[in-house]
Amino acid sequence: MASSGKFDGVDFSQINVELLTPELRQLGQGFRCVRGEFVTYWKQGRIQREAEAHLCQCWIARIEDALAGYITLLADKLEVEDTLLIQEGVKYRTFPAVKIGLLAVDRRTKRLGVRLMEWAIDYVITEVVPIIGVRFITVDALYDFDVDPAYDASGFYEKLGFEFADPIESLPPVNPYRTMYLDLKPLMEALAIEESDEDHEHCYN
Repeated sequence: MASSGKFDGVDFSQINVELLTPELRQLGQGFRCVRGEFVTYWKQGRIQREAEAHLCQCWIARIEDALAGYITLLADKLEVEDTLLIQEGVKYRTFPAVKIGLLAVDRRTKRLGVRLMEWAIDYVITEVVPIIGVRFITVDALYDFDVDPAYDASGFYEKLGFEFADPIESLPPVNPYRTMYLDLKPLMEALAIEESDEDHEHCYN
């Protein structure tokens, strides 16, 4: 069983994120998450089965044989009421997206959730966008009003730049979650400018 000492002093902002493989599926015996269902999903093999069925892909962060956290990605579509990209001449209300399916971290880690999200955003921009049409990353931010105080994950995603698909959705929502999205285009444009600046710097060196 993983001890808390395995996570002491670890800089999770730089930790390696690796694809879940059959050899890594035995991890997680000491995994502790604020939301117990995310532990159950792992231990009961739900995530592994869905990955094998090509319903999602899963990546993990670990310290030796101790699972520190995991994230799953899958195909999605973003549906909005407004013509979100009307200024770009696009009148659709449904857009291709990659979805954050599950995001879970051991409660003894620090800033691992941010690391996994930043990794996922970078992965989609650098690996997915160049080969298929993807404009947004979506997530169903959990809102649990059956606990006191209510559990609302949306604040975490707002800090990362996510917006509500329905900004006037009432609380509590009809479903136990609120759909949020992140527009990748501004990030891609900023990355392109950064790479261009680096190229110019190399030319003058």
